[in-house]
Formats: sequence, C-alpha cells, structure tokens
Amino acid sequence: MELNREHFRAIIFHNFRRGLSRQECFDELNSLYSDKAPSYSTVKNWYNEFNRGRCSIQDESRAGRPKSVVVPEKINAVRELIKQDRHVTYREIEASLDISMTSINKILH
Repeated sequence: MELNREHFRAIIFHNFRRGLSRQECFDELNSLYSDKAPSYSTVKNWYNEFNRGRCSIQDESRAGRPKSVVVPEKINAVRELIKQDRHVTYREIEASLDISMTSINKILH
C-alpha cells in the first residue's frame, strides 16, 4: 500500500500526541519509509499546526482557481464556444471561461 499525504500526517499527529520531538518523529519516519518519508520541514510545519490546536489532517480549502480546471463543465463550455464561433481564439476562450491556455490545449487536443 502506498502512503499518501494524509497517511503521513496521521503518523505525524500520532507521534506528536506520543510526545516525540520533531527530530524523533522525522527520524522514525525516515527509518521506516526512507525516500518516501516527508521532509523535516514538513514534520516541523505539522507539529506547529498541531501546537496551535489543529486536529484535522485534511487539506484546508483554498480560494482561487482549482488545481485542475479540466472538468466536464469547462470541457462542454469550450466546445460550446467553438460551436458558436469556429474562429474563436484561445485568448477569447481564456478570458470568457477563466481557464489557462494549457487547460484549453488539453481540452482541444
């Protein structure tokens, strides 16, 4: 089984609750998972979060454009714009739908 970010965060939280220091937690993770283990700065940042009272290991929601805007709604919107005007430019699509040229290229090719 491949461990993801949340798995490592749970292990870091467990070690935090056990009273291990940041360095002890990092050393334990490094000895068990070697190159797959999170960096010391990641361990340190999560210890700081837990010290401030955070108990959630999930990512917090962020404002702004999502990582991937190539979703069915955007795909359909791009296709509809092209259907309406076969000469629409990438820049016009970008401005109209607030998606990057890279995303438009992924949709069209």
